Amino acid sequence: MLPPGRWLPLAADASTRRYFKGEWRGAPALLAQFGGDRDGLDRFVHVRDLFARGGLDVPEILHVPPEDPDWLIESWIEGWALSRGRWRPEWGDRLLSSARVISSLQDWGEGPDLLELDRARLQFELSFFSVHLLEGFLNISASPSVSLGLSALAEEVGGYPRRLAHRDLHSENVLATAEGRLVLLDFQDALLAPRCYDAASLAVDAYRDQRPAIRDLFAEGWSSEAGVAAEEFGRTALQRALKALGTFGYQVTRRKKARYLKFMASEARHALHFLALAPAPLEELAAPLQSLTEMG
Repeated sequence: MLPPGRWLPLAADASTRRYFKGEWRGAPALLAQFGGDRDGLDRFVHVRDLFARGGLDVPEILHVPPEDPDWLIESWIEGWALSRGRWRPEWGDRLLSSARVISSLQDWGEGPDLLELDRARLQFELSFFSVHLLEGFLNISASPSVSLGLSALAEEVGGYPRRLAHRDLHSENVLATAEGRLVLLDFQDALLAPRCYDAASLAVDAYRDQRPAIRDLFAEGWSSEAGVAAEEFGRTALQRALKALGTFGYQVTRRKKARYLKFMASEARHALHFLALAPAPLEELAAPLQSLTEMG
């Protein structure tokens, strides 16, 4: 049951949560309803506090019901997602800085279990790519050599050193405000991931038509700062791009959400770039990825 007051439902395209805009104690507020996912609510609160202690800009939590909570209220942020509008050069450095801060956070503390993006999970994501992008969307059966190559990619990326990661850091999950704030959203899935993961997610962000110079800023900036080889970053970015393509294929074919079609060409270009930069035994993917780039 929602709290008293007038709460207007908002669209939540890919989320299982429901969102409402209203007022809390006279100020604009956002209500997030978790649909019985108590663990998800607890993780949201825990990660929000962890990020805030690290100096990251995240929404303020205004109220959580004291007994059996199914929703929470947070401050309303007036702004726009970085996926919309014109890219500002300073955003790249600021996003890299946020990824660096998240990666440096070590004191998870008490609370929900700290999950890991390990080899098994990476393998699942690449199998998802095979099922929902290659087979479901392109009507192509993954050959044994492609399946082995995807397994080898998951094995390698899963063996890289791990750090805390936002897990879904891209331009749709960052709000810009007129005052110049960059506010992180959708961070409840934070976990231990390969150390290049957040920066790689920024590099292969398909939600805006990202010029190569912006992609290279994330790749080269992170590699030089973290002292990792370009190949490690490239393999991580390739895995992330293929994972995203699997998600887009699923959204289009299973959930009938056609808006994800427009992101496929950009994501395929990112995947092709990193496939060439950090070659993996996946040469057969070049042709289907190239076909996706011709969609737009």
